[in-house]
Amino acid sequence: MGRQKGDAARTKSRPSSSSLAASLLTSASSSSAATAAAAVGFGGYVGSSRLDPSPSTDDSLPFPDVDSEIAVHLKRLGRKDPTTKLKALAALSVMLQQKSTKDIVLIVPQWAFEYKKLLMDYNREVRRATHDTMTTLVTSIGRDLAPHLKTLMGPWWFAQFDPASEVSQAAKRSLQAAFPAQEKRLDALILCTTEIFMYLEENLKLTPQNLSDKATALDELEEIYQQVISSTLLALATLLDVLICQQERPGFENITAEPKHAAKARETAVSFAERLLIDHKNFLDFLKSQRPAIRSATYSVLKSLIKNIPKAINDGNIKALAGAILGAFNEKEPTCHHSMWDVILLFSRRFPDGWTSINVQKGILNPFWNFLRNGCFGSQQISYPALVLFLDSVPPKAIEGDKFFLEFFKNFWIGKRTSLSPDRITFFQAFKECFLWSLKNASRYKLSLSLQLSAFRRHIHFCTRPWTSL
Repeated sequence: MGRQKGDAARTKSRPSSSSLAASLLTSASSSSAATAAAAVGFGGYVGSSRLDPSPSTDDSLPFPDVDSEIAVHLKRLGRKDPTTKLKALAALSVMLQQKSTKDIVLIVPQWAFEYKKLLMDYNREVRRATHDTMTTLVTSIGRDLAPHLKTLMGPWWFAQFDPASEVSQAAKRSLQAAFPAQEKRLDALILCTTEIFMYLEENLKLTPQNLSDKATALDELEEIYQQVISSTLLALATLLDVLICQQERPGFENITAEPKHAAKARETAVSFAERLLIDHKNFLDFLKSQRPAIRSATYSVLKSLIKNIPKAINDGNIKALAGAILGAFNEKEPTCHHSMWDVILLFSRRFPDGWTSINVQKGILNPFWNFLRNGCFGSQQISYPALVLFLDSVPPKAIEGDKFFLEFFKNFWIGKRTSLSPDRITFFQAFKECFLWSLKNASRYKLSLSLQLSAFRRHIHFCTRPWTSL
């Protein structure tokens, strides 16, 4: 997840992949294996009984129907130290290539339980190795994965958004090993839509205190919590884009035909999203998080909601959302600014009345002027090109034209003092674009001739000064 303690900080082959993919949409199997898998709850329980009852000794085997060698290593996945987990995962990967499909299928319910826990491990090498083992497992059992898919797909989708790139890439490889074709991966998401949303919903209820049932250092718990919440929010945002936005499906751009059951999945996604927006108070508490990764992911969720479910923004929540989104210029963390700008621009275009639902000067402009004076808090390469887009999204009735643009160019100019040399080129280009845009749209904002001349003089002054004096 972040730093590692005692270790370093990343098989696509699969016979008969089409047979597994074809079985997905008919996975309402009546087999006993399917029934048992469906009964496994979020915490790994069947009814009131846990799947892995506590053994009396370290060497006793809690899985009487499972191959004894595999059972030993499954049990070791529950240990606390990462070295033991890594060894167990490595051993399982070897054994899964040697055992019969019949032997492997028996371990899937218990593997699903351990898989969910391992994805939230502090050690990124453990998480990466978990996906390597998952790749081996799905390659080995082929079509027999189908009855267990709904149990696995929630955490599997969540894992695609792990903050450690080597972990997320390993998660993607495991999903691609199970479903090599984009169409089949989308079919799997559609088939398991409800289960994925239920898993993400449970994750959003977690706190640092209830993340672990073992003695874990507070700093590790905090980092695990950041990873889980930010990854869950990104998984939620992308899932909404995939299921609802038919024109832009991230990761599934080559699919043009409407998949079977897509309409039902879309309806389910809208229902869950609207409920989550209410239950989590418009996600505004996440925007107040001290953790930049969580704030950035929250901006992404809000953007996805505005884009895909605009009806969720209504008279009851537009004021709160306008204050949080249009007032986001208080955000000082540069890593958040890309997603911040995305949601600001989209909200401003889709809901121009949001501007007038709050105090524009206090809630939007004062933070914005401060943002400009401070050189966009270090995100010049991202923020300067966005400024002309922002000007274009500002509703004329929400501002006083002359006053707004005087303040804009004045504070924009002040901000150049914080820019490094590469950023000054970006500054010049952005200043030029904004200046030309203001001239072209002067009538739209009823700008006076004196303001236009003032902006022109400032622009010429900037263009003729030596770079070394800027």
